Amino acid sequence: MRRALARSKCPAHTLGVVALCEHHNWIAGGWRSAQGERWYAGPRTALAPHAERLDHRWPDSGERDVQAAVEAAGAAAPVWFERARAERWEHVERLAQALVRECDVASLADELGLDAQEFAPWQSEHELRLMEALELHREGLEAPGVVAFGAHWSDGAAMLLARLGARLINGQTAIVLVDSRTPHAGEALARALETSTLPSGVVNVVHAQAREARDALLSTPGLALVRWKAPQHELEQLSQRFAARVGPHWEWWRCANRSVVVCERDNLEESARSIAEQSFSRAATLGGQLPGHVARVFCHQRSYSRLCEELRGRLLRDVAASRPCRALEDDLERHVLAQWTLGLDEGATAILGAAPAARAQAAAEAPAGIVFVNVDPAGALAQASRPAPVLSLVRVASDEEGRGLAEALDPGPRWRPDLTH
Repeated sequence: MRRALARSKCPAHTLGVVALCEHHNWIAGGWRSAQGERWYAGPRTALAPHAERLDHRWPDSGERDVQAAVEAAGAAAPVWFERARAERWEHVERLAQALVRECDVASLADELGLDAQEFAPWQSEHELRLMEALELHREGLEAPGVVAFGAHWSDGAAMLLARLGARLINGQTAIVLVDSRTPHAGEALARALETSTLPSGVVNVVHAQAREARDALLSTPGLALVRWKAPQHELEQLSQRFAARVGPHWEWWRCANRSVVVCERDNLEESARSIAEQSFSRAATLGGQLPGHVARVFCHQRSYSRLCEELRGRLLRDVAASRPCRALEDDLERHVLAQWTLGLDEGATAILGAAPAARAQAAAEAPAGIVFVNVDPAGALAQASRPAPVLSLVRVASDEEGRGLAEALDPGPRWRPDLTH
């Protein structure tokens, strides 16, 4: 059914024609529109202007759609858990193979703002990690129940399934709420479910842009696990809003940047190359937006000036680094502007980049990378954890001091709210 629907609703590009492609939720083993027929437009992400264009619209699901997905997962849960672990593993392995086969690589790359060449290593790495993750869970603890996954744009389809797969193999069923910034990743998972052997209702994929669906899912009683990934300030807001339901079965995963240490005897040319790649590279960090990108460098004072010079020169020569990326966060420009102001207020000096121009609406392109030197390690700029195209270079007196600061400022991806209040 979905194949015919996809072909009729998603026609091929025609020169000079704007075509409309409608997508749907995957619930209880079938394709469903959002109840109420609400839609949201997919992002316009073409890397270069062209005459032909395909406009996508996605179901903006609400409480009733989430309830349908919860009911489907709940109905499938007892039967799925009764199956042998080896059988469940085989079903999930076939789902992973279907996902690799069904991925629309061009759409996945385009919605991240990458071209095919840039996206290829990203996709290959994620597919490899998916298969490795499944191998690790051939054996494990059995765990019945229904789990809720909040997809994040940085996971992509393969890494989402890598994390979800362990729960499926252990015997749980799932509802996946797709990140509206990268809806093609959710579509790839749903298409794989259509062609896989996984029984109906074991995995349900729900698209939504409005908060109604998120709030409905997080308010659902009786879930065995809630897994949510977001920047820390968003996790803090959610933990407060749903404090009555938050408990040990909630997993909070923080989107955060990280530090590196350049020691006195390190090769500065190689260090600069690595830092440039891991801080502002389009393919590796989406221009400094990807969680885990390098945002702080603690460098020994005897090497500090030479590293700053080497890094600045390398970034200025890197044509790809200067190409704008798509802004994945709506408020990214405002955040970077605040970081710029903060850096100047704290006495840091910008050796690359400038303040982004303030605009009334969110920009489609991410701001260009900014590099600050003479950053105070005790200041708010150095301690900022949210991923953004801002790099702080900090001078330290010893390698040991640098390692200590890096350890103190890199809290790790798991976040645990204070539940004592």
